[in-house]
Amino acid sequence: MIYYTGLGWLSLLLFIAPLIVLGLILHRGFGIDVLGIESSWPLHSIMLLGGLVTFAFGLYVNREKFEETIYEKSGPVRNLRTKHTLYWIPMQYWGAIFCLIYFAFFVLRSTKRR
Repeated sequence: MIYYTGLGWLSLLLFIAPLIVLGLILHRGFGIDVLGIESSWPLHSIMLLGGLVTFAFGLYVNREKFEETIYEKSGPVRNLRTKHTLYWIPMQYWGAIFCLIYFAFFVLRSTKRR
């Protein structure tokens, strides 16, 4: 089950969309298969772009926070929260998290190849 608020569900989609769109453009227009070539810099560049797009969009949509009031014994406590989260993490941080996960899998795969 996916827990999100607002547009948080778009985080993964915004990370993967540049790979699909730019990979298709490079393959159809220039004959470059991003996943099949020996050099991995096009794939890394596209994944970094996906992380930047996710970060920038999350920063844009979370620029205004909403105020939440919680009533405790000592009185009302007001918190400022972001509107768009995925698993309670603000959307802009998912770009960096996805990039770290991607590069960790890449390092793991490249060390097992030898």
